[in-house]
Amino acid sequence: MSTALKWSGAFLLCALSGCNLVTSGVQVEPVAVSTQKPGNVALYVAVSQNDRGIVGLQKEDFKVYENGIALDNEDIKLSLLSTNDSTSRHATLLVDMSKTLKPDERKSLANALRPFIVRLRQREAVSLYAFDGAEKAHLVQEYSRDARAEPDEKDTSMDRLLGFSRKDSSTSLYSAVIDGAEKLSASLAAGGRPIENGTLIVVALNPDSAGRVEENKLRDFIADSPHHFFLMTVGPTASAANLSFIGKNGESRAGSAMTMSAPLNDVANAVDDDIFRNYLVAYCSPGRAGARDLRLEVTTRDAQGKQSIGSYSTTFDADGFGPGCDPAAAPRFVVAKRKETPTKAIASNNKPVGNKPRAVSAAKEPSEKVSSTATPPSPSAPAPIAEPPSGLGYE
Repeated sequence: MSTALKWSGAFLLCALSGCNLVTSGVQVEPVAVSTQKPGNVALYVAVSQNDRGIVGLQKEDFKVYENGIALDNEDIKLSLLSTNDSTSRHATLLVDMSKTLKPDERKSLANALRPFIVRLRQREAVSLYAFDGAEKAHLVQEYSRDARAEPDEKDTSMDRLLGFSRKDSSTSLYSAVIDGAEKLSASLAAGGRPIENGTLIVVALNPDSAGRVEENKLRDFIADSPHHFFLMTVGPTASAANLSFIGKNGESRAGSAMTMSAPLNDVANAVDDDIFRNYLVAYCSPGRAGARDLRLEVTTRDAQGKQSIGSYSTTFDADGFGPGCDPAAAPRFVVAKRKETPTKAIASNNKPVGNKPRAVSAAKEPSEKVSSTATPPSPSAPAPIAEPPSGLGYE
């Protein structure tokens, strides 16, 4: 998951390279941390095992240690809070329209993208862009987040996508990726939340031929970007090109526009995996002064009941802490930069790829218990789907 670097509060992070203890393959990765008077401590963490997010954890699966002493979950009022109020989420989908498609290919493209977008917007707002040989991507549609979204017969966005009129017959893939990521950053910033979780998904039918951006520049841009990048190449031309670096967090391949549905579904699974591995653990510290060594331990169990344990450790200052802590109080976060992960091959119906496929099943949001004193999340009422601005090739 991607994060914005916004520092606040009096929380001392230890060097991240030395904070994570991984036992039996469980990794507890810090996203953000917070302490505030009278005694609130909150840790926003991502939990994974063997490169797959662990979903459905309950508060009994988390254990807190301060200064080496195990704390009782009931005594410290340990709670799992919703991540929604702290996190801006947005997905940007870039679709390559630089290639001439046959009527049946165009129909298959639309039939694959429509349910894919519906599934994405059940979790987050989605922006759909087309790109060709022009430097910038062209807005097709803005979709609001709607947890109950279903395919809408009145939605004409696929018609506009397929009716996109190319202004430049080249393919400016690299500049479109940069432009899409910058637009994604702007959308996340508009959310106004301390943690930003951005996803850029690229559907490429051709390699870059415009040459506006050098490959090394794009590689550096993606490596430094806080967003998650997923790539799906469609057809032999794009799949044969060396584009894997664009899919920093996942890569899939479709043999043609006729076979896109299954790889796109695997991309959606991987996006879900990145969202639902996140947990916001809050508790009331018994500390009342001085530096406190904090360790959050997470225990998972397989189908046979075998336990695996991972943990994250840091230090905080308890000076001024006292009674009256409510664990459901909104945390004021310090955001930790997350480690980069190598590109994973998540699906392919074309030719085999070198990496082991990342098999991620559809996930459900983990159970979250929030005190009645917590600020309720804003309702995500369906909003009218925005029309694209004029002058971008749809007239």
